Amino acid sequence: MDLDTPPEPPDPGASASSRKRQGEDTNVYAAKKTITDPTQVNPSVQSLYIHPSFTEGAKSYSDDDNGPFIVQVSREVEDPSSGASLRAINFGQFLHKHKIGSIIHDGVKNIGRNKITVEFTSAQAANNFLVSPVLKLCKYRAIIPTYNITRMGLVKGVPVDWSMDELVDSLELPPGCGEVLKSRRLNRKSVTEGVITWVPTQSVVLTFRGQMLPAKVYSYHTSLPVETYKLPTIQCQNCCRFGHIKTICRSKPRCYRCAQPHTGDSCLVIKELSTCLHCSGSHFATDKDCPEFSRQQSIKMVMSQNNKSYIEASSQFPPVRRSYAEITKEMFTPTNVTSSKTSYRQTVFRSPRPRAPLAKGYDKKAVQTIVGDYSSSLPNGCALNNNVENPPSQGKMLEFISEFLLSIVAPCSEIPLPPNVAKNLSQLFKLLQNGPNNPATVEL
Repeated sequence: MDLDTPPEPPDPGASASSRKRQGEDTNVYAAKKTITDPTQVNPSVQSLYIHPSFTEGAKSYSDDDNGPFIVQVSREVEDPSSGASLRAINFGQFLHKHKIGSIIHDGVKNIGRNKITVEFTSAQAANNFLVSPVLKLCKYRAIIPTYNITRMGLVKGVPVDWSMDELVDSLELPPGCGEVLKSRRLNRKSVTEGVITWVPTQSVVLTFRGQMLPAKVYSYHTSLPVETYKLPTIQCQNCCRFGHIKTICRSKPRCYRCAQPHTGDSCLVIKELSTCLHCSGSHFATDKDCPEFSRQQSIKMVMSQNNKSYIEASSQFPPVRRSYAEITKEMFTPTNVTSSKTSYRQTVFRSPRPRAPLAKGYDKKAVQTIVGDYSSSLPNGCALNNNVENPPSQGKMLEFISEFLLSIVAPCSEIPLPPNVAKNLSQLFKLLQNGPNNPATVEL
């Protein structure tokens, strides 16, 4: 059965800057990789330059440094894996007890199991704390974090046959820029017939003292643009965590295939059945498409651009977690079972229920019968013609009106009428009997 192999471990030399950005021992840099390609070896090539002050670490803040003025404190232990811890509230009590002031509110913070940062209001207060004898007496170690007083830039176009000493000596820096503390050439991995070699490139990483990254530097009357160096995202092949490599890992092994406590080289789980250690997804923990890998890339980007510690940058991105329901749904969902369309339930066909007859809708013929024109024997407009044959006489018309009124009033003869109504009816009947031209009927 073919097994999917994890990607090759990252460049050990490139990992040092992202693994530790503070003062480190010289033996750490001695373990960096060297050029092994015989076709590119040159006696003058030196892949690393370190200023002595960078190895010792910054002793104090200078007058040109701007805030924040941060000091990192850790407890001195002989064995780093002993599990020593340091809490921020306990160390804050220690500072109050020894009357160490000029600390901002919320200035004491945990950034690791055995590491605390203390932010002061001024450079002088931070420098006084660094040389305080009470730290050595209580076995505390205080340093200035390198990321707070240095800037890392990438310079391209440096010939591969130049040594780093020669490059640093030839540099002319713009005003306001600090000296170069470290210079490191980036190498490119080359695989030839299964043999891995590292070939030097023309890209060099420069670490400047101070809080300003120059736009360009000058070498032999030539300007070299300086870009912000983006810290690489490295992952350990032993514990599958980020930020260090396998050679310096102190954790127990975790399988990148099934997330169990054993090495991934001896695991037989294929990729389709794998479980990610970080997000519990169906992929290897070393997969570049893992959400945790994208999160780590974003953290490194914030660290590079804003010059922050890992703890401060990681707090801006929530950790990748999946709910218990999502994990169990994926665990108990069969993957190799094909869905069948055959149903074993009995199908019963029933006749539809009878519906009530619909009411009669719009009858166009009936409407036309109502609104249609009727035929007439009289010519059109005869109603407006005054020449009417045999018009009724005036006396005949008064007789018709009198009979009409009597037919209305007669049914109400047994009901007594109001005086005013009876009076008006009496006058009306007299008018009809005598005629409208009789002056006796007109009231004066």
